[in-house]
Amino acid sequence: MDLKGYLHRVGLSTQKPPSLTALRELHHRHLLSVPFGSLGIHSGERIILDHTLLYDKIVVRRQDGFCYENNGLFLWVLRESGYQPVVLSARVCNSITGVYGPPYDHMILAVELEGQRWLCDVGFGEGIAFPIPLEAGWEGEHPSGVFRLQKAEEEWYLERKEDGGWRSLYKFRLEEKRFEDFRDMCDYHQMSPSSIFFCKSFCSLLLPRGRATYMGCRLISTEYTAGGGTVKSTTELTEGEIPRVLRETFGIVLNGKLVPKDEPIVPPECD
Repeated sequence: MDLKGYLHRVGLSTQKPPSLTALRELHHRHLLSVPFGSLGIHSGERIILDHTLLYDKIVVRRQDGFCYENNGLFLWVLRESGYQPVVLSARVCNSITGVYGPPYDHMILAVELEGQRWLCDVGFGEGIAFPIPLEAGWEGEHPSGVFRLQKAEEEWYLERKEDGGWRSLYKFRLEEKRFEDFRDMCDYHQMSPSSIFFCKSFCSLLLPRGRATYMGCRLISTEYTAGGGTVKSTTELTEGEIPRVLRETFGIVLNGKLVPKDEPIVPPECD
């Protein structure tokens, strides 16, 4: 595991001392370089939470990863770069039912820097592009949309502006966890019909003002517009076209044969 290898993977040439500017750059470059997705699960690979394996998969083999992989690798990168990140557990909100997933459903990070705590998340599809301050009522526009943080008692809510309203993405508490605590949920997301990662083969990559997403047998192009709007277009793919799209659009060449999948998700029975 070599930090220089990671920096090369995300398009950076040098390691910079800890600062908010350097953290923002690391965060943004990761999202622009490493796709978020489930391709390994649908091409015969079992995901194991081990930093050496994550480094090999994302940096050496240049694959995608889901939240535990992307944020797990980013956790190692921040520590190696001189930051002191804290691991937090989040619960993702189902966009249809409004039901939140189980504990350890999603992994996020917090970093204290320049007298302020910052939320970092490089493993959540249409999420924040840069670290955001952990301040109740914060609201800001990123290249990936308009976001805000709400707080009710001990729970924090990250929300995204959509269609003129606000949609909750996930909720979390500021209780420090360990990377190892997410192993059971890592297995859950590889085999549960309530998990998007099990039900759908997909990967998604942030672009400067948009997003490219492969899912099942579709390629979805998203353009982000001012004020939190989106313009989307979809191209249907044959199974034979998928490897070329993954290579040319996402820079991914899989080791195993991908089995395309796009099944409905069973909502989790949580609150």
